[in-house]
Amino acid sequence: MITSKVFQRSFSKYGFLCSESKNPFKRTWDTIAKELPAIFGLNNKISNYPEHADIVVIGGGYIGSSVAYWLKTKAGHGLSVIVLEKDPTYAAARKNISCGSLTQHFSLPENIYLSQHSAEFLRNVKDNLGPNVDLKYVPKGHLLLACEEHAEKLEQNVNVQREYGIRNELLSAKEIKNKFPWINTDDVKLGCLGYESEGTFDSLALLGGLVKKSLDMGAIYIHAEVTGFELEKQRDVLMEGITPGSFERINKVMYRTPDNEEHSIKFAACILAAGHESSQVAQLAKIGNGDGLLAIPLPIEKRDSDVYSIENMTKTTGLNTPLVMDTSGVWIRKDSLGSNLLCGAVPLLSQSATGQFGDEYIDKIIKPSLLNRIPQCNLAQVTSIATESYDYCHYDDTGILGPHSYHNNLYIAAGFGKQGCQHAPGIGRGIAELIVDGQYISTDFTRLGFDRFLTDNPLIESNIY
Repeated sequence: MITSKVFQRSFSKYGFLCSESKNPFKRTWDTIAKELPAIFGLNNKISNYPEHADIVVIGGGYIGSSVAYWLKTKAGHGLSVIVLEKDPTYAAARKNISCGSLTQHFSLPENIYLSQHSAEFLRNVKDNLGPNVDLKYVPKGHLLLACEEHAEKLEQNVNVQREYGIRNELLSAKEIKNKFPWINTDDVKLGCLGYESEGTFDSLALLGGLVKKSLDMGAIYIHAEVTGFELEKQRDVLMEGITPGSFERINKVMYRTPDNEEHSIKFAACILAAGHESSQVAQLAKIGNGDGLLAIPLPIEKRDSDVYSIENMTKTTGLNTPLVMDTSGVWIRKDSLGSNLLCGAVPLLSQSATGQFGDEYIDKIIKPSLLNRIPQCNLAQVTSIATESYDYCHYDDTGILGPHSYHNNLYIAAGFGKQGCQHAPGIGRGIAELIVDGQYISTDFTRLGFDRFLTDNPLIESNIY
C-alpha cells in the first residue's frame, strides 16, 4: 500500500522540470524507475485485505484518483473508498509527457465545462491538494489553425465558446503572420487564439497530489489486477428488455495481488476508470459478451502517439510561442523553459489508418507538416523521445461518463484520451455527485453516458482534428 509521506517526497523530489537538461525526460524516468518500488511501498504487504467497501475504484490514474479525492471530499469518513491500481509505478503516466496541457478550445459544452472546472481547480490547487503541490504552470496562448474547408466551423465553435464566457480571438491569416512571423499562413484561412486558462502544467505533480490527498483523507490504494466480478441474481428487479427474474447485479470484484494472492471486495458501487484497459475489465462484467443491453461493448481502445523533440527551434519561434494545433492534426508547443519544441499528432480513430509507423511516419506525416507550417525547421533535428498511450473511444472520440445502462451500480469514467488528465478534476466531481447526491449537481453530463451507444447518438468534438 502506498504511504502518504513517502509518496509526497517522491513527487517533490522528482517532479518534471523540462529545462534541466538537453533531454531531461529519459533521465527523469530512469531515476524514478529505480526509486519507485520503495517510494510507492511496493515491497509492503497489506496484512488484512478489506472484504467490504462502499466504493471500489478500478484504476488509480488521473481520473480514478480524482474520483477517490472527490468522494472523500464530499463524504469524508461516511464512505469507504478502495482504489485498485494495476501499476502503482504509473509507468504510462510518466511517458505521457504532453498530456499536461490546459485548453478551452472545444465545441461540446460538456468539454467546455470540464475545462473550466479544471482551470478553477488547478488555479487553487494548493488549497485543494496541499501547499506542497507545485504544478509548475506556464501560461501559453493556444492557437488553433483552420484551412478554407474548416474555417466556417472554427468560427461557429468560437461563437459557442464565447457563450460560455471563454475569452479568445479570431485571427485572419495576415493577423496570424503579424503576431507570429515564423508561421507559414499560405494555406491558413482563419485562426483562433485563446488567452485565458491556456497553458501547460506538470501532469505527474497533479497525479501525485490527487493520490496523496486521497490517501490522507482515508482512501486505500491496493496494488492489484482485477480478475473478475461476482454477479447476484435480483429476481425482484424489472427492467425493459430483460426477462423477469433474470437480472444480475454485480456486487463483488475479484483481484490478484503481485504475489498471486486472490482476494475479493463486496461493494455498493464500482467506478471503472482503467484507461485503455477499461473495455477488457468491462467484459468481466459481461459487457460486450452478454445478451440484450450487455451485448454492446465498451468502445474503448488503446491509441499510441509518438512525441518528438525539435532541437533549438525556440530561437526562431521566441519566448511567446503558443501551443499550435495545425490543420494537419499535428500539434506543436514549447518545451517549457528549454530551447526545443515538442510536437506530435492527434491519434486517429483508426490506428492503422495511415499504415505508417516509426521513421516512415516521421518522414511522411510529421516532417512535411512541420516544414509546411514552420519552414525554418528544414535543418532542425527531429527526434522521437516518447510513445504516449491513451484510452480512445472509437465510437465518437468522446469520453464516457456515468452509470452503465444495465449495471446501474457500475459507473464508467474512461475514453477521454489525451484530455483525460486535464478533465480529471471535473470528471471526478461528476462521478462523486452521482454517487453522493444521486444526480449531477454542478454540470449535467448525461449526454456523455453509455446510453448514447444504445440510441446511436454520437457526440463529436469538432475542435479536435
